[in-house]
Amino acid sequence: MTVSQWIFAHFFEIIGYILAIILIPRILFERHHPGATIAWLLAIALIPFIGVPLYFLIGGKRIKRITREKDWGIRNMGTSAQDPDDGNLLSGGRKIAQLLTRAGTFPPAPNNKVTMIDDGVVAYTTLVNLLETARESIEIATFILGRDEVGHTIVDLLARKAKQGVNVRLLLDAYGCFLSRGRFVRPLKDAGGQVGVFMPMLPLRRRWSANLRNHRKMAVVDGCHALVGGMNLAKEYMGPTSYKKRWKDVCMAVTGSGADHLRTVFWQDWVYCTGEVVDNSVFSPITSPGGDNGSTVQIVGDGPDIPERPLYSGVLAALSQARESVWVITPYFVPDEPLSAALELAARMGCDVRLIIPERSNHPLVDLAGRSFLPDLVAAGVHFYFYQPGMLHAKLIAIDQQLAVVGSANMDIRSFQLNFEIASFLYTPGDVQQITQVIEGILRQSRQVSKEELEKKSKIREFSEDICRIFSPLL
Repeated sequence: MTVSQWIFAHFFEIIGYILAIILIPRILFERHHPGATIAWLLAIALIPFIGVPLYFLIGGKRIKRITREKDWGIRNMGTSAQDPDDGNLLSGGRKIAQLLTRAGTFPPAPNNKVTMIDDGVVAYTTLVNLLETARESIEIATFILGRDEVGHTIVDLLARKAKQGVNVRLLLDAYGCFLSRGRFVRPLKDAGGQVGVFMPMLPLRRRWSANLRNHRKMAVVDGCHALVGGMNLAKEYMGPTSYKKRWKDVCMAVTGSGADHLRTVFWQDWVYCTGEVVDNSVFSPITSPGGDNGSTVQIVGDGPDIPERPLYSGVLAALSQARESVWVITPYFVPDEPLSAALELAARMGCDVRLIIPERSNHPLVDLAGRSFLPDLVAAGVHFYFYQPGMLHAKLIAIDQQLAVVGSANMDIRSFQLNFEIASFLYTPGDVQQITQVIEGILRQSRQVSKEELEKKSKIREFSEDICRIFSPLL
């Protein structure tokens, strides 16, 4: 074989290695999360013909451009975004609230009415009834809009409200709603409603990204009533009747200034994706329904465009100051080293640390990566439980009966480093008790994982988990 024939035969392999050599310094200078940096370097060095195109597709963060183009002034338009008197917060909650505010989130919003919903039928009924009451505006952001009876019903309802003169805006993630963001939502557009798409995945489109996804799920009506949490608009999450394959999930209904803050987060995303011009008239004064005894809620809109990563910082800080108990529910558990260490330390210091995950999720590779963390955590005293009835999709944290978190973020690297997420920090004892009761109900349907069970893994299983753990930042 001649030199020219050899070069021709190995052309793509040569190009792959040349691009790998070029990309490696770029990856180092981009200052990814350390785990992500190592995973990308290994992928590009070992399998460049896969790793290189994959990096060009999903690896670049494009964070600086997003931060620059977002209209952060929208945050100051909300009339209820003033610092409240947080004197009613317990000392631990006050410190977390101050940390989150300094990181760029809203201050705690007092005098709200909060209701936890952990049933798909109740969630669906609550959402439909809420949309029916809309008089001025409906703003919905969702990661998944199902091409099923739930999706059809929601789109038809939104179209009907748009015909009635309600300003309807529906923001869909380009990846999660890939099959339902075209003709499926045409009835809403024809009725006068608006549909926005968050970051198209194809490089030929403006403001594209295949990796940075809007994982937020929220619906805001008339600026003062909202649903927020982990439920997407599909039959796996909610519906008018029981469904055998429905996932266990949780959302929260909030009325008051907390809903106004959720609306502001929606508008930041909406203006960035659609280019629509917004003015102060969009935001109207909010009448807090809770009175002096209402709930205190702190809305945390988090994403890679916020350098301080307030949600990640808030969760770490809350774990570090736990004294009695840490209860966590997450569908996907792939922590980084600081999160894993914080859970271990809390358990070693005598806290009742419980973590509930599904025995089998809908992402087997993520399960394998997550299982590799269990032996060390169990050895430290963390109690792990596998949810038995099916898929568990709820995302909840309750700490010391004083603080709780409910939102869209999983306890994994993707949620804390790449996705755009929304969370609510709850500081009122009654609200924390609601979260605790939901967790207790899920615990009753779960089985505890013993140290002996974890030690029975085969060598092949253990090796598979370790490999997936290495590449977990890319999952």
